[in-house]
Amino acid sequence: VIYNNSVNDLKARFNTGTVEVGDEIILGGSARFLTYFSFEFWGTSTDPNSFAGNVQARVKFYVNNGGLDANNHVTPGYCFYNSDWFDVSSPTARSTFVFTAGSDCIPSGGLWIPANSMTWSIQFQGMGDGDAVGVDLYCPPLVGQNYDDYWANNILDGWTLLNNSEAPNGQMDFGAYMEAVPEPSTIALSLIGGLGILAVTRRLRRKD
Repeated sequence: VIYNNSVNDLKARFNTGTVEVGDEIILGGSARFLTYFSFEFWGTSTDPNSFAGNVQARVKFYVNNGGLDANNHVTPGYCFYNSDWFDVSSPTARSTFVFTAGSDCIPSGGLWIPANSMTWSIQFQGMGDGDAVGVDLYCPPLVGQNYDDYWANNILDGWTLLNNSEAPNGQMDFGAYMEAVPEPSTIALSLIGGLGILAVTRRLRRKD
């Protein structure tokens, strides 16, 4: 485990709308080939069983090596992972999307994370009238570290570092979990590659 912010539930939710929002985190340990990533989300609608729109989500990982924002903070720059858009099937009080090696655009040997700190982002689209979606807030993490603010990617202004006074103690930390392995050997890659053919696509796990 290189990051675990999935235990200390702040009992608070962040309605992200359609803006790409990012949580900058510091990873624990030394393994940097990501094999497992999950994050918590919620969704509501006028009809509790179905969204009015075709709701989709997209996850990206960034190294914070971009330009400086208005307050001289280094913004997310190099994007080393893009899940592309995937469906959010129905409203949920709380669920978890799970991404694993060998599927979900993650290589079978793991996705190389080229830094000890990074920003992971989530963006939703396709919401119709009465639809709302967002992420659950947790803090502090059991493994790794994070910051109380969050990034928002505005089309006109680019990345901006923001706070939310409605969050508990101002802690805007998204619920997420990561596992990684050291650099895999050639033999291990061959074995994992074979198993990867049998891997299913992204799994949605409902959390009660």
